[in-house]
Amino acid sequence: MDFFDDETRHAPTDAEAPPPARSTRRRSAGDRRRTRIQRLVILAVILFAAVLGIALWARSCQHSRKVGTYRTYFDGVTTAIADSDKLGKQVARIMENPAKLSRKELLDKLEQLRAKQDEIAVRAAALETPRGLEEEHAVFATGMKVRANGFALLRTTMTEALKNKKVGVKDIVALNGYFSGPDAYYQELAYLPARETLAAEGVADVAVPTSTFFLTWRALDTATVTLALESIGKSAKLSGIHGVALIDVTAQGSTGDLKLVRGKTNEVPASPDLSFVVEVQNQGSVVEKNVPVVAKLILPGGAGDSISQQAVIAVIEAGKTQGITITGFAIPTEALSKEIRLSVTAGPVPGERVETNNSATYKLLLQLQ
Repeated sequence: MDFFDDETRHAPTDAEAPPPARSTRRRSAGDRRRTRIQRLVILAVILFAAVLGIALWARSCQHSRKVGTYRTYFDGVTTAIADSDKLGKQVARIMENPAKLSRKELLDKLEQLRAKQDEIAVRAAALETPRGLEEEHAVFATGMKVRANGFALLRTTMTEALKNKKVGVKDIVALNGYFSGPDAYYQELAYLPARETLAAEGVADVAVPTSTFFLTWRALDTATVTLALESIGKSAKLSGIHGVALIDVTAQGSTGDLKLVRGKTNEVPASPDLSFVVEVQNQGSVVEKNVPVVAKLILPGGAGDSISQQAVIAVIEAGKTQGITITGFAIPTEALSKEIRLSVTAGPVPGERVETNNSATYKLLLQLQ
């Protein structure tokens, strides 16, 4: 074997020859391009997922805040309704048996209830209202204020009833609308629309409270009020003890004063300006107003021949005595120097049970001086 044969035997074939350098470079550039595209796609997916996650988180936070706002608001509404219902239950207990309280206790209790309902109305009006519930909130807040006015009117009316004013069953029953009306309006104009708003907002886990207690209560219906007023009328510690008494009568004329004495003939100087001062005592436990006083001179001609005058004492405090002068007695000349009678009556006042000390009769002898 010679040298050339050896070279021929070991020369590389076409299949074993290395590829040209240019083709290798082209393949390497394509791989790098594909790798960059893949990385960009992955990065875009990651960014999209991140943005989507942030958006969903933000939306979730926004929904949570919305739910929290509704929940806080309706928690306040629920508390106000429950507090107002409690006051209504106390009124119901009072009207069932007012005689268990004294006059002062009853009025103080009604004043406390009025003040508490007024505080509830202020608190209701101050609740932070979620967007979209402004009209419903106005109905609710106005209802609480109307009910506060009802409590105030109930106290005023009951006070007048205790004073034996002309306050009847109808006057108190008429106040029921101040209590039941707010519930009726709330149920129709606040409760139902609020539920619809929550449903539209996708809020399913917040409860809208109902307000129905005053729609079914019986504290101010006719039967309950009738029994309550009857109970008040029979209770001295509620209506107080009423009664006045005639204490003294003094004849006044141009020559001076003469206190009249029952059971004897009182010689009274005849005078054209004859008048009588009547002293009346309030022997009860409450103030008496507009106490009537009547004085009648019965002339010798008989009961048909008489001169009657009357007056009214505006106020007599409990335990106090108040005088009033009655004038206008034009004595005919034929009655002079003859015995006549003077009948004086004070009261009676509303609620007075003992009237035996309300009147007196005096014998008079009118003499010329």
